[in-house]
Amino acid sequence: MMSPTAAPSPAGTETDVIRYTITQQWLNGSHGPMRYWSSTPHHGQPILLIHGYGAMIEHWRRVMRPIARHHTMYALDMYGFGYSTVPRVAPSKYLWADQIATFVRTVVQQPVIIVGHSMGGMASAQFARDYPDLVQRLVLVNNTGLMPQEGATPSSPTDRLLFQMIRAPLMGEMLAGVLTQPWSVRNNLLRAYHRKEMVTDELVQTFYAPLRRPGAIPFYLSVSRNFQSFLLDIQPGEIQVPTLLLWGAEDWSLPPSFATTYREQMVPQADIQFIPESGHCPFDETPEAFYQALLSWVDQHATI
Repeated sequence: MMSPTAAPSPAGTETDVIRYTITQQWLNGSHGPMRYWSSTPHHGQPILLIHGYGAMIEHWRRVMRPIARHHTMYALDMYGFGYSTVPRVAPSKYLWADQIATFVRTVVQQPVIIVGHSMGGMASAQFARDYPDLVQRLVLVNNTGLMPQEGATPSSPTDRLLFQMIRAPLMGEMLAGVLTQPWSVRNNLLRAYHRKEMVTDELVQTFYAPLRRPGAIPFYLSVSRNFQSFLLDIQPGEIQVPTLLLWGAEDWSLPPSFATTYREQMVPQADIQFIPESGHCPFDETPEAFYQALLSWVDQHATI
């Protein structure tokens, strides 16, 4: 387990003209320390950002300050990712939902507006279903958790072969060591991003650095081998809070049609908004459009 002092400091710690700061902190949970960033002073509503598979708090860096100008901002590294503890238990949607609940009860101490991206959206939806008393509103960004649907972009023969190899004993461990090198991290990001110029050397290094932690690669491999277990089983009506499905319009892996399917199958009350010129990570590819859509929706559904 990495020592908390070995984690990088957040980029935004300086005070700006409206005198707020974003700082890095740690919370001891049931599986060890979890890393989070938070903004002060507290104002508006608490908005909690949950990253996706293989990502970390820093992936939200382009939208943190605009959010913090209007609301208290929190961002959390999920267990096994970023610099939170690599747990000694199997990854699961329940592990992360429980982690989020511990964080909200201990640190935020009031219901949150939770914003989850990709697999973090899956965990956020599970959290909203299991802990309704801790959720004000739910925002799902290019969310996973659905069975592959007809019309989605099919995987290539190479992708299918790699997936089969990853699932194979020993071969998967050997392949994981190769696929977690910087060049592979860059290729995966390029596949996820519609705006390729946003995949910078800095972004690649940000994603690569946590992979060097002891236990990180086996944990990532365990997630990759068990994606089927992360499918959501949520029935309409089980999540009752206002919900927004916010989607990059050019996401080839989880196309915009997934948003409609989510609404039909799980959250019929949800609003849907698409972010133009953006792929799987709209908060990083088109940050201004993303935070404007998010903050506008939050204002429209302000708690009375």
